[in-house]
Order: sequence, then C-alpha cells, then structure tokens
Amino acid sequence: MPAPYVTGALILQHVAGSGAPSADADDVTWAGKCADAIEGAIAHRLGEGAYTPSTEQDARLVAAALTDGAAMYLTRKAPHGVLTFTPDGDVARLGAADLRACEPILATIDPPIG
Repeated sequence: MPAPYVTGALILQHVAGSGAPSADADDVTWAGKCADAIEGAIAHRLGEGAYTPSTEQDARLVAAALTDGAAMYLTRKAPHGVLTFTPDGDVARLGAADLRACEPILATIDPPIG
C-alpha cells in the first residue's frame, strides 16, 4: 500500500490547478485535515491492514483519494450536496459520502455485506 494515498500538499496542488498552491496557514491546515480524514477512512475500509489492494487497485486508490480529498477540501467554502428549502424558508442540505470516488474500488477489495 502506498503511504500515504493523499497528502495535504497534494490536495492544495490539485485544487490550485496550474497555479501555485495556497500558502495560507488555514488552507494548509484544512488540506492536512482533509487528507488525514481520507487516509483514515481508506484504512478503516481496508480493515486496518486486513485487506491488501492489488497494484492496480492501489494506483486507482491514489487517484480516487486525491479526488475525494479535493472534494472535501472544497466543501469548506462551497458546500456540496442536495440543497432544498423547508416550508419555513430554512436551508436544508444533505451531504455526500467522503469516499465517493474511492468506494467503488474499495468495494472490490472488501465487498460490503448485503
């Protein structure tokens, strides 16, 4: 397994595109937290080492972890999900799973029950 699948620095570079990654301390901290969350979720789904991805699955997880980490990073300033308004005019937003891109790959390594 690559160690790690994603880092805060990779997330910042990815969301910056061709521009320079943010040097703002809050952005660096948030990107690190997002990377840690994605890494932890992948480790949990892999049974803390009980399941070993193939080389091909590892390569796919690296790309998917970056996608999921960037999505999580961007939700801080632009929340994603289903947006609706209640009859009283309050905003209701349903979130999305943290491992949207990783889950199809992880399911082939450790198929969920049911």
